[in-house]
Amino acid sequence: MHNFTTQTTKNMLHIARVCHWTFRGLRVALPLAALLALLFSHPALGAPAEKQVRKSAPVAVKVTTINDSNINTALKRADDMMRKGEIDSPLRILLGVYDYSKDVLYTVKFFQNHYEKALNDPATPQDEKEDIHIKLKTMGQLVPKYSSIKEVTTYNIGYLYAKKGDSDKARKYLTEVLDITPFSTRKDSICMKAKTLLLGLYGLEGEF
Repeated sequence: MHNFTTQTTKNMLHIARVCHWTFRGLRVALPLAALLALLFSHPALGAPAEKQVRKSAPVAVKVTTINDSNINTALKRADDMMRKGEIDSPLRILLGVYDYSKDVLYTVKFFQNHYEKALNDPATPQDEKEDIHIKLKTMGQLVPKYSSIKEVTTYNIGYLYAKKGDSDKARKYLTEVLDITPFSTRKDSICMKAKTLLLGLYGLEGEF
């Protein structure tokens, strides 16, 4: 009986020592675990987040508002694009040039017609006639300039629409070319090039 009691006492002392060191370790381990949980809960310190792939928005060609100071630059840019085989980007530029040149020609010819009438009107004062002479001289330079630009631009728009497969719009612009360009039998003239494209669109290649 004495031996049993002694052995039991030893066992209880052993358990007490184990519990003491276990709880002592927990006092260290628990705060450490809490600290680690806090650290790794922060997005900047935790595991790297899965990267989200952003889809790039399509790059569109910015078309600057056409005016007299940049129209030649716009035409050159469109021509360079066409040489590279592009269709939509030069088409957007040329449509802007087309609208601008058409509006300029309409405005110039409208006032040109009325200035000429005023110039020939005996009731117009002489000082006004002198001013009209100067204006008509400027208009005389603008009309051929923008007529030429409109002819080439209209053809190129028709050409690009034909390349794009839009035969209706291609025919519209190429037919207009025949109305605004001087007739010429030269194969490299705008008139003959427009005819070749039109016959192709009509299914009449080589007919005349």
